[in-house]
Order: sequence, then C-alpha cells, then structure tokens
Amino acid sequence: MRLNSGTINQAELELATGLSREVLRKWELRYGFPVPTRGPRGQRLYTVDDLQKLQLVKQLLGPGQRPSTLVQLSMEQLQELRTTQAQAQQAPHPDDTVQKLLDCLAPGSSANAVRDYIRNLVQQEGLAHFVEYWLPAFNRAVGNAWEAGSLGVHAEHRYTEAVQACVQAQLLRYHPSATAQRVLLTTPPGERHALGLLTVHAALVLQGAECFNLGTQTPVYDVLQAVEDWGITLIALSASVVLQPEQARAYVKALRHALPKSCRIWAGGQGFASLSATPIVGVKYFSETHQAVNAWKKLVRSAPPEADSANA
Repeated sequence: MRLNSGTINQAELELATGLSREVLRKWELRYGFPVPTRGPRGQRLYTVDDLQKLQLVKQLLGPGQRPSTLVQLSMEQLQELRTTQAQAQQAPHPDDTVQKLLDCLAPGSSANAVRDYIRNLVQQEGLAHFVEYWLPAFNRAVGNAWEAGSLGVHAEHRYTEAVQACVQAQLLRYHPSATAQRVLLTTPPGERHALGLLTVHAALVLQGAECFNLGTQTPVYDVLQAVEDWGITLIALSASVVLQPEQARAYVKALRHALPKSCRIWAGGQGFASLSATPIVGVKYFSETHQAVNAWKKLVRSAPPEADSANA
C-alpha cells in the first residue's frame, strides 16, 4: 500500500477496510463520505485520513450503530465511541454479576464468600451505583431463588447480613446536610425483611438525609415516642409481599391518626401496594426507590434549613 504517496486506490482501500467498492460508492452517494479524488487515468484515489476513518467506522458498525451516523462523526468522536464500546464489552454482564452472587450463597460456599463479593463490588463501583443498580437486582434474585426453592432461608439470611454489614459500614462515612428534615425508618410488626428498608435508608443518606433506622417490626407506640424524642419529620416504611395488606393498612392508619400532620409518612414495597389503588390521606406510596429519592429532593428544596419541626 502506497501510504507514502498520501493516496491509495480503491482496491487498496477495500483490502485495508474490508468494505466493498459497492458499499464505498453507496456511502459516497448517500452520506457524502468518502469522496475520492481522481488520478491521471480517472481512477478513484483516497487519502490516509479516509482510510483511518473508514477503519474506525467498520469497527463500530453493529447493533444500534448506523453508517449514516458514524460517517458524520469526527475522528476524535469515533475514537471516544470505540473506547466506550470496549469498556462496555469488558464490563460484567448483569446476569453474570447476579449469578456470581447466587453462587456465593450456594451449598458448599465459604462463610465469607457473599460478604467479600459484595464488599468488593461496592469498592469497585461505589456505594451510590451499588444501591441504585445492584442492590435491587440482588434483592429480586435472592427473593426469586428463595421462592423457587433453590435457596434456603438460611442462605437468604446470610445474604441479608452481608448486605447490611457492607452497606452500613459505608454509610458511616456520610454526614447529613444542613436540613431540618429527619427521617425515621422501620417496618410494621410482622415484617421481618429489612432489605427494602436498607435500600431506602442508603439512598436517602446519599442525598444528605439524617436517618434513624429502627430496624424491623416497630410498634406504633415506639414510633410515636421516637418522633417526639428525635424531632422526626418524615417516616419511611417498608413492607414486603409477606405482610398482609390489611395489616399494612391498619398500621399506617394508626400512625397517620396519631402523628401530627407536619410529620410525613412514606410507604414502599409490595406490602403497601394496595395504597396505590386506595390511598390513605396524608400517606405517599412509592413503588420504586428512585421515586422516594426524587420526592426527598423536592422536599429539601421547598424547606429552608432548620425551618421545620415535628410539632410545627
């Protein structure tokens, strides 16, 4: 190939890029690239820049990438896109990451396997990404495996303990922002699952919230006492499908009746799903954690620091 001359002919370009002359001519007519010059005998001649760009375009062609878009990009943009694609290909597939977690819980696995795996994932990808992406995926996978009978209750408990240990250790590094909003987190009596609660807890702490996590199964009286003692302005409740809907509604109704109107109540999880169809006045239901996070952001923006109190 005569790169020293600064131009190459069509046959050489075909060989170097793997693009046929029919494709090259079609792109020239449709997209205006590559546009050759003409040699002394009328032959098509291309520059080295044309060659390098076409090689990148050929590498990037695939699902979701059309030549009409790629040929319009600069060399820098094409190189950035190639780097992004390479990183995506190297990243673990979500199914692989979830399966590795389940493998850590399988019979015969070491006692610390799941905790080490979660700790390493949090360190590699950061707590925010873990809480937003991996924690919900892991919770669903473990729950589904338990329901299908492929994981025992003891394995689910081991997973829960590992997640709580790893996430709570990270949460100690965060400090609340200057806001008067204080969040109390718990589940109704009869709801022993803590992972939904932990997910909301971590998501709100990452937003600067000051959180008081009472754990699971807190009676109404104890919640009321905590609200009074700590100046709580928001109660975040979680309940899984294990909790009967009538139990969940009765608990929320009792809280709403006893609490001052200024103390908000948020509820999430499948145990509170009935609140979506038949809401309780003064109670917000969220089906996804990110909805609660967005509501928190809106709440903080609307209230100046130290402006509210639980008994206002």
